Amino acid sequence: MKLSWLGLHAFWNSFAANVASPFVTFNVTSSGASDLLISYVSTIGTLASGVTQLIGGWVADRTGKRVAMAGAFSIVAGILWLGTAEFQTPSYLALFFTAITLVLGVYAAGWTAILGEGSEGRGRGVYLGGYARITSAGALAGLVLTTVISSVNPSYTILYLVSGVLFIISAAILRGQREQRVEKAPMTSSGSSSLRRYYTVSGIYGLFWGFAWPLFTITLVRVVHMDLFQYSFSQVIGLAATVALQPLVGRLVDRDRRKWVFWGRMSLVIYPITYMFFSAAWQVYAVNIVSGFTNSLLNIAFVAYLYDLAPAGQRGRVSAEFNLVTGASTMAGSLISGYTLSVISTPETLWVSLAYLYTIAAVGRGVAALLHLRLPYAKAPRITLCLDK
Repeated sequence: MKLSWLGLHAFWNSFAANVASPFVTFNVTSSGASDLLISYVSTIGTLASGVTQLIGGWVADRTGKRVAMAGAFSIVAGILWLGTAEFQTPSYLALFFTAITLVLGVYAAGWTAILGEGSEGRGRGVYLGGYARITSAGALAGLVLTTVISSVNPSYTILYLVSGVLFIISAAILRGQREQRVEKAPMTSSGSSSLRRYYTVSGIYGLFWGFAWPLFTITLVRVVHMDLFQYSFSQVIGLAATVALQPLVGRLVDRDRRKWVFWGRMSLVIYPITYMFFSAAWQVYAVNIVSGFTNSLLNIAFVAYLYDLAPAGQRGRVSAEFNLVTGASTMAGSLISGYTLSVISTPETLWVSLAYLYTIAAVGRGVAALLHLRLPYAKAPRITLCLDK
C-alpha cells in the first residue's frame, strides 16, 4: 500500500509504543512485585484504555474530529512516558502505566474510527492487513531499538524517555492528514443483535485469554530466568514473523471472515500448553516464530469482523464497546489467576502451580473458541468517503 500521512503516523506511533510498553510488566515482575500487582499491570492496558475509548469513540463519531483526537492524545502519552522515566518502583510504574493507558484509550478511539471508516468499500482484510503490517514494522523497529539499547545499557529509564519523544514525533506527523467526513448509517435491530453476540462470545473467551497473561511473564522471569535483552530479542522474533505473514492472513480473512475469527481464537490454546514446559530462552524464541500467524489473525480478523457488523459512522463507538468488554474480561481472568497463584504456590511448588493454571487456561480457551462457530455472517454496506478541505 502507498505510504500516506496515516501510514507514516501508524509506523511512528507503533515504534513509540513498542520501545517501552511491552517491557513494563517485565520490569514490574523483575522488581519483585507481588503476583496480584503483576496481574494488574499485565491487563490494565486493555481495561483502562477500553473505558476511555468508550467515551472517546462517542466523541469521535459525534464530532468527526478523529485525526485531531489521535494527534492530541499522542502528545499527552508522550509527556506521560517522559514523566515515567523518573519513577521505577513497582507501585509508581503501575500508577503511571494506568494513566498512559487511559490516555491511549482516547487516542485509540480516534485511530480505530479512522481505519474503520477508511476500510469501507475495500477488501477490508487486505486494507487492515496493510496497516497492520505498517504498525508491526514500527513495533519491530521499536523492539530492535530496545534490544540494542539493552545490550549496551539495560536501563528502563532510557526506554521510557525514547518512547516519550517518539510519541510526540508521531503526533507532529499526523498534522499532515485531513479529517474524513462519513455519512452515518443507522444501526439495524439484526446488527445490534449480532454485535451483542460477538461481545458476549469475546467476553467469555477473554476470561481465559487474560487468565494466562501474568503466568507467561512469571514463567519467563522466575522459571526461564530471562533478562531484558533475551526478552526483547524474543519479541523481535515474534514481530518479524508477524510482519512476514500479515499479507497472507489479510487475504485469508477476506475469503472467510468468521472461519478465521474461530481459528484465531483456537490457535491461542497452544501458548498455555507450551509455556508449561519452558525451561530455556531458545524455547521461547522457537514458539515466537509460530506466534507470527496468530498475531496476524489477532491484528486483522477480529477487527475486520467487527467493522463488518458496525454501521458506517459508528465504528469509533462500536470499537470502544468491544475493547471495553474484552478489556474487562481479560483483566478479571488475569486477576483471578494471579490471586490463585499467590495462594496455592510456594517457591518449591511454583512449576506445579503454574502447570495447573496453564491447564485451566488451555481448556477454557479451547471451549470458548468453539462458541465463535455460532457467530453470524455479516456484510457491511458500502459508503462514499470524502475529505474536508
